[in-house]
Amino acid sequence: MGSVLGRFAWYRDRLAAMSAAEIAHRVLETASRQAARRHDGGWDGVEPRGPLTMIRGIRSRIITSSPDLSALIAREADHVRAGNFCLLGARWPKPPLIPPDPSFWRIDPETGESFPQWDAYAFDISFRHGINTREIKRVWEINRLQFLVPLAADAVLKNRNDSVLLAGMIRSWVAGNPPFRGPSWVSGIELALRIISVAVALSIIGVDSLDSVTRKAALRFFFAHVDWIRRFPSLNSSANNHRIAELAGLIVGATMAPGFPGAVELREDSWRALLAEIDRQIHPDGVGAEQSPGYSAFSIELFLVAAMALEREGSLSAATVARLSAWSEHSLWLMDSDAKVPAIGDFDDCRAIATTQAPEPRYVASIVAAVSGCVGRPDLAPPAKDPAIRDVVLGSANVSPAQPVGMRSFPSGGVSVIRSWHKDPVVLTFDHGPIGYRSIAAHGHADALSIWLSVGGQPVIVDAGTYLYHSNRNLRDLFRDTTVHNTLSLDGTGSSRPSGPFNWATKANARLVSSDNAPTARVVAEHDGYVAQYGVRHRRTVEFDDASQFTIVDELLEALTDRNVTVSFLLDPACRSSVEPDGSGILITHNNLQFIRIASAGPLRARVVRGDEATGLGWLSPSFGVRIPTDQILFEGQLYKPSTITISVLETWTHKR
Repeated sequence: MGSVLGRFAWYRDRLAAMSAAEIAHRVLETASRQAARRHDGGWDGVEPRGPLTMIRGIRSRIITSSPDLSALIAREADHVRAGNFCLLGARWPKPPLIPPDPSFWRIDPETGESFPQWDAYAFDISFRHGINTREIKRVWEINRLQFLVPLAADAVLKNRNDSVLLAGMIRSWVAGNPPFRGPSWVSGIELALRIISVAVALSIIGVDSLDSVTRKAALRFFFAHVDWIRRFPSLNSSANNHRIAELAGLIVGATMAPGFPGAVELREDSWRALLAEIDRQIHPDGVGAEQSPGYSAFSIELFLVAAMALEREGSLSAATVARLSAWSEHSLWLMDSDAKVPAIGDFDDCRAIATTQAPEPRYVASIVAAVSGCVGRPDLAPPAKDPAIRDVVLGSANVSPAQPVGMRSFPSGGVSVIRSWHKDPVVLTFDHGPIGYRSIAAHGHADALSIWLSVGGQPVIVDAGTYLYHSNRNLRDLFRDTTVHNTLSLDGTGSSRPSGPFNWATKANARLVSSDNAPTARVVAEHDGYVAQYGVRHRRTVEFDDASQFTIVDELLEALTDRNVTVSFLLDPACRSSVEPDGSGILITHNNLQFIRIASAGPLRARVVRGDEATGLGWLSPSFGVRIPTDQILFEGQLYKPSTITISVLETWTHKR
């Protein structure tokens, strides 16, 4: 019964987020999906024409890989040859042979059994509703086939004849995934990423090395994928990073299969649409409209892959170069000295070109380096990055130790960043932007007026992360809730209320009130998330003394005096905290060194919670599918006057530096 009511509520709130034009579009889309179920001819029903081609230049770039990158590629290729697959916090049963049996691609790693409805028509598969469904995201992940790229790269670097193995992997996947049936065909973004993986792998190893059977199978693969994306695009409120992926997939797929009907027009139309999406999804000040730095980087990487496939990297318009540069500059402001950025909103460790199966902690930095190389702006290079295949495929710049200093507000995207003058800076990020992109804000969190803090290369006050999408509704809602973010919650109520895993019943509207650099850095912002229920606005002021202390003032305008509030700060697991004897402050240690003190001047009192299963507080998801306990500092009480909390970097740290 609860599942039925949840489904009803989701449809109600989803329809409320749609315009009349989108509702009409959805009606036509549903009719088209029903008509498409008539295709039951399997792969034999896909009739490809023309040659199978390659993206030019990729193979020659791979040959220039550095020794460090070559060694990394070799290790990852060995994992694939051995049948070791570990993605999104889950390990797949090791297949007895590589290439694996076609049934391997349908395995749910949590159970070791076939994912439900594997043979069903793709759009009949339900995965959005229910309290405990299967995590389809993991099945999608392995079916992106991104591990084919390091396998092909290793073959070229070692002059190995691995074309037979690569061909076998592709044929195995094709045999296990008949077109338009099963979860691999549900979402356009999954098809697009699979197109890119196979295209890059084949462009590395060379299509001439394939036997005729594999060549025809690959051509059918591209025809079916391009046709399905073209027919069922993510539009209107669904047009977030999924749409960017689909457009990139269409460009790459039509490049690999130029005999696809209207391939030339499809590439050009998709490129124009992609340029428009970059303008929509990256604000003029460089902040991603989805709010998540990781998803913004993912969108930029997809754009660069499409530009590379079309050989347009060197001929981008001045407006596009300016938008990419603004995104890179914003990302540099977010970075600590170790080139890591705060995890804001959702992120599921996605990448367009993956070198390893493991997450990339410096993924954003890697894409910043790629943009720096593409637009010829060495001043935009990040302070560090990890070696990756995309470095040579996309042409990344070298790193640069230079980092910005001072305070910068990004008003369009709704972020302010304060950076100290230290060699290893203290960086505080303050969110005063929208919850997410478009009406459903699919990947947003209820984090209005949250802050994130790093000291040198050490994250201190961090985001709770994402954890899961579909398999546990309660935990999905919790990791998006205000109570686990670094802001104020009122009577245990969040500033925004979710409805389903990618939709919201209510959304807080935040706004920047003022932003000043002199005489000290000071940012004031507020949101209306508590107006409907309590009749009050939350206002937060963040000040920096230009040396080592931040002051955070929280107040409820038109203030209530009889409601309990909690101001929360979630710590990175490398940090531990202890409450001072009088309860007024918290000392934070790292490697047994006290380096941060957080103190309340009233009226709130402090306590610390860690890994509490009952409340869900004190948990962090450092990557998708992984959850670990960590300290969460809670300042609690009734806000009969403004709450003043100071965050001080202690002299022991500055002397250590």
